[in-house]
Amino acid sequence: MEDFREYFRQSEWIVKHLKGELSDQEKEELDRWVAQSEHNRALFEKLTGEEILDLELKRFASSGKSEAWDRIVAETNIRSASQTAYRGRRWIWYASAAVILLVSGLFTYRFFQKSTVENRIVQQPADFVPGTSKAVLTLADASQINLDDAGSGEIARQADAIITKTADGQLVYNASKSPVSSVESTDSNPGFNTIRTPRGGKYRVILPDGSKVWLNAASSLKYPTRFAENERKVELMGEAYFEIAKISLRGRNGKNGTIPFRVRSAGQVVEVLGTHFNINSYSDEKTVKTTLLEGSVRVLTGKQPETGSLSLILKPGEQAQLATGNKPKLQVISRANVEEAVAWKNGQFQFKDTDIQTIMRQISRWYDVEVEFQGKVPETKYRGRISRDVPLSQLFQILQTSGVNFKIDGRKITVKS
Repeated sequence: MEDFREYFRQSEWIVKHLKGELSDQEKEELDRWVAQSEHNRALFEKLTGEEILDLELKRFASSGKSEAWDRIVAETNIRSASQTAYRGRRWIWYASAAVILLVSGLFTYRFFQKSTVENRIVQQPADFVPGTSKAVLTLADASQINLDDAGSGEIARQADAIITKTADGQLVYNASKSPVSSVESTDSNPGFNTIRTPRGGKYRVILPDGSKVWLNAASSLKYPTRFAENERKVELMGEAYFEIAKISLRGRNGKNGTIPFRVRSAGQVVEVLGTHFNINSYSDEKTVKTTLLEGSVRVLTGKQPETGSLSLILKPGEQAQLATGNKPKLQVISRANVEEAVAWKNGQFQFKDTDIQTIMRQISRWYDVEVEFQGKVPETKYRGRISRDVPLSQLFQILQTSGVNFKIDGRKITVKS
């Protein structure tokens, strides 16, 4: 976990600056911090500008993050009255927004390679908008439904399920019977549906068995219209976060226990009973990463992953990394950065010692842009968080402070050091 004490101290200075309550010593410390780097100066201007504070204020006011506010009050020794008092005092709201900006990491980037170079950009970047909830559902009969165009309510019927789209952009299967086939079922060979998100898209789906899946951009999930009696199996391309529902075998064929759930993706199979985990299996990444948040999973890989030429069992907080290629290599990271792995699901980019290539691949998928590098690839490592809801220009402004330049040509971005 990152040590936020430095951020809280900086936040307190900025809060007091906005209130006009800085002591002489605190003003000297704040001035010294601002003068340390171009990044700090730009950050200070951002955090004390009304435009960005108003934007963050609206986001914070509507989020209901009372626990986050309580933590900020405790760490910064702010002793203010009720939320009602905040609403009536504009400087309190601005101070709150400044603190939230710093603590949330929206602008708190710490670059390993500091740069005092002034902003140098070949061309001012256009404001590419972030991704939204959009996907295409391909049914077993090959018909397609554009989910971002479809209205809320029932959109299709299949076997014993009614497929609906909720008002908040979620696909739900409501099974009128058991979500898995029984011995007496005449539907022994169910069809398969595929939900596919484009670049710049994301989507949530509740499968016929009640399992929940969050799909990241440029990803697809193939699943049966009705799961088999003794196994639930889906195929993933790209990235998804899973919350698997437990379903009992109920003595079928003399067996008891839970029906296993298996996810096949990029040369591996993840086998679970009921758990929360994330799989990143994009074809342009060097490794397939399976990160476990809750429960237990088995990762199997090899020429026939189901047989498990290589296998390991993950515990919560661990990550399996599969290096694909002629000689697959499977290893486990015992203390994985779980927050970084699922940041996309929670609406954030999060980096920890992350190189520019990895960052630009994420940008490419989420903002639907093409990326290429020109000349030597910058070796800067980045650490921090920023919302996935911001225009791309804000990300560029942050990256530029480390000496990275961008050339924009339509939806093509050229990165130069």
